[in-house]
Amino acid sequence: MRPSIKILFGIFSVFVFITSCDVQTENIILADAQQPEIFAKYVSIGGSLVAGYTNGGLYRDGQEASYPNLIAKQAGVSFEQALFPIGQENGTGFLITSAGNSSTQFDKVVDKTGIISTTPLLFSKYSGNLGNYGIVNLRMSDVNKTGLGNVKIQGFNPYFERILPTGKEDLSYIELVKASNFTFFTASIGDYDMLTFAASGGRNSMTETSVFALNCQKLFDALVVNKAQGIVTNLPNILDLPYFNYYSFDEIAKKIGVLGIYITTGNGIIRLATSEDKILLDAISNVGKSNGLGQKKGHLASYPLSNEEVLDKDEINAVAARLNDFNGVLNFEANKRSIPVFDLNNLYKQVKNKSFIVNGIKFDNSLMTGSFFSLDGIHPTPRGSAVIANEIIKVINDNYKNSIKVAIPTLDVSRFEGLKIK
Repeated sequence: MRPSIKILFGIFSVFVFITSCDVQTENIILADAQQPEIFAKYVSIGGSLVAGYTNGGLYRDGQEASYPNLIAKQAGVSFEQALFPIGQENGTGFLITSAGNSSTQFDKVVDKTGIISTTPLLFSKYSGNLGNYGIVNLRMSDVNKTGLGNVKIQGFNPYFERILPTGKEDLSYIELVKASNFTFFTASIGDYDMLTFAASGGRNSMTETSVFALNCQKLFDALVVNKAQGIVTNLPNILDLPYFNYYSFDEIAKKIGVLGIYITTGNGIIRLATSEDKILLDAISNVGKSNGLGQKKGHLASYPLSNEEVLDKDEINAVAARLNDFNGVLNFEANKRSIPVFDLNNLYKQVKNKSFIVNGIKFDNSLMTGSFFSLDGIHPTPRGSAVIANEIIKVINDNYKNSIKVAIPTLDVSRFEGLKIK
């Protein structure tokens, strides 16, 4: 099976070529007497990154390698997740490749999933305790919505529906989290407020800054209402993700022997692509395909790539501006409440610039040898999640050393799975 490569709402994408290893941790459990009160109840708040989404799916191995779970293990504290049970361990299904595969299409694991319905999409219910409140596809604009997990409401989130208690389908995300009475949190949310726009080529709307700011204020108020302490991450530049950078238009044109590729902009203008435009990974294989008239897509102004297949420079500038706005909001709201902010944006920037090295591994954002991003080209591998966990652990140790007393140990990231191969 060779699926189309998409990333959002069951959409899948690209890959990173690195050596595959079993997921392991250097888990050093603190003695009960040493476990600090600050970690009496640890929760993690946010979207796909928090949930452990990787390789285009949510499944047990990825959940266990989620960065908050790794932090909890290293701290030696209790942390419950909505794991897919054995027998359904493949969760939503996920992408997998064979060693040496150089294409951008992969097989998909579809057995032993937790899918109980496809129309509407529903997963097997989880009814246990929770510490990981990561919800795939969750946006900041969603956190105060009633009915977000109600299957009867159009646009509901099936990942949220899965963890909601029966009879509580109209609870908002904030209401559910607030009821958990936690003492420490980590939070990463807001990337999907841009990704829904960027990964659709600008077809779907992007969250307005005013909406983002209002919901961020309400969410952060809920995080500290009981004087809990924690760490918030800012947002990385999604335009640097492998999904948007597999080939440039110049590289494609040179590869197929044409002078340029014709595209349709968000304003409906048909023109030749420039170095300021990006092609979505899914559209690469469409370039040169013939229609019923024998015209090759992208070769002619009369048969250009559609707006949904590209990000033109104006759309790129819009994402960049919104990223700056969102990170400004996150920093402002965190600082107002004295919540330390981990600079996830800078970490991703180091990965892009090939300047991040740990445990003898040099990371970058290339698809074949980058060692950080999974087969979907958006979300980290377990190894990438271990990197994020380590960097957040350092921030916790620096900012809460008087509360935790014993520094949380970091992980050897080389011991974590990279490429998901058969």
